[in-house]
Amino acid sequence: MERKVYQIARETKDKKYDGKFYFGVKTTGIFCRPSCPAPIAKEENVVYFDTVFEAINEDFRPCLRCRPDLQVEYSVQNIDGSLLVNDALKRIYEGFLHEHSIKELADALFVSDRQLRKLFVDHIGVSPVKVAKTHKALFARKLLQNSDLSITRVATASGFGSIRQFNQVFKEVFGRTPTMARRRMDQAGESQSTRLLLSYRKPFDFARVLSFFRARAILGIEQIDDESYRRTFRIGEMEGYLVIVDQPELSALEVRVMSEDVRVLMAIYGRVRRMFDLDANLEVISDRLGKDPILRRGMEEGLAPRLPVAFDPFEHTIRAVLGQQITVKAATTLAGRLAVRAGKRTIDYPEGLDVFFPTPEELTTTDLDGLGITKTRQQTVKNVATALIEGVFHLRADQSLNHFRGEFSLVKGIGEWTVQYVAMRGLGMVDSFPAKDLGIIKALMVKDEKPKEKEILKRAEAWSPYRAYAALCLWQSNLKR
Repeated sequence: MERKVYQIARETKDKKYDGKFYFGVKTTGIFCRPSCPAPIAKEENVVYFDTVFEAINEDFRPCLRCRPDLQVEYSVQNIDGSLLVNDALKRIYEGFLHEHSIKELADALFVSDRQLRKLFVDHIGVSPVKVAKTHKALFARKLLQNSDLSITRVATASGFGSIRQFNQVFKEVFGRTPTMARRRMDQAGESQSTRLLLSYRKPFDFARVLSFFRARAILGIEQIDDESYRRTFRIGEMEGYLVIVDQPELSALEVRVMSEDVRVLMAIYGRVRRMFDLDANLEVISDRLGKDPILRRGMEEGLAPRLPVAFDPFEHTIRAVLGQQITVKAATTLAGRLAVRAGKRTIDYPEGLDVFFPTPEELTTTDLDGLGITKTRQQTVKNVATALIEGVFHLRADQSLNHFRGEFSLVKGIGEWTVQYVAMRGLGMVDSFPAKDLGIIKALMVKDEKPKEKEILKRAEAWSPYRAYAALCLWQSNLKR
């Protein structure tokens, strides 16, 4: 039955199925997305795949007309299987294996490397080593197509240890060398500006997500207007700034990254995809939540809002602590003051991008007096930074909500609202739900009577596993009253 559906989608070149499956033509050794403009192949010559990795693992090469490796994201949403595999893929996508081994990846996920390999083969038919190698080649091709980086810097940014290794793997995947695949060649290594394109499925309301971020922008770190998002960043020892704009004609976000260290590109790529929730299946989520009339009121054209996840989880955590029991505007003001006091100054960056947000270590040694932050809140900020350094809790998206809740709640000054809000907007946990949030309480009021927390949580059970999106719908419904 599934094959028949795929066949119809392929023969009608249905774009709605792009990214949901791929098909390879055995007579040519090429694989495509469903909407490929090439002549329709006979069904007996066609084999179907759920992911780009499966197609490449079977020695099929990407079509040069529909470019399935570039135009459709190789996300994990189509994988029917273990949450652990999804978590491992997210780490691979962000460059974990650049500097770590498969065994270290397995250790980080609390399984053996043998078990990890078995899970990958069982669920996606490909080993983690093959996924990592293919992912690096796919990412490199994006850089070759869309950046002015030299071949050497593309190899470094994509996690290859040498040009020889880069050429070998790239040719193995694509059947041609990196130089042959390049769209244009500028002077090697002279520019530190890199353009990334992050494709999305329409409808995508860039302005709507920007408006959410703009109300929470931290002065000196973020600049947001009607058409763009700009910010400074530090990821490990790598630093720089980025600019994000929409390219609706390409169905993609364009990200310009200014940094001397190209190794940061893969991490930024993953963070921005999460930030704008580009991999969410809003149709499935909205269909489940739309059965509730209050949630439906918070949707636009029948679709729930995308979940806006903070670029930097630690930065968001501190901002959430500052926002306890005060308005969004007040919390944003305090976060800006803290960043200026504690953060590291930028040099020769555009006006308004003046500081980097402080690291936990920098924050523990910063005097927060005189910023308008209460003594109690100052101590909570220091408690959070210290607990993170000591490993009391971790800001990783690849942990369960219950695990994060259990650890983060141990920090003095952290209550249930902060736990759920950080899980939701700092880590992108889609089933988190800040039931004590005043906006949620207001949206669920009946005749000016506030519902009790138990009543809210009981009603929210029907919205699982997408309660974070339900919270967004409730907040949005307040604006339509």
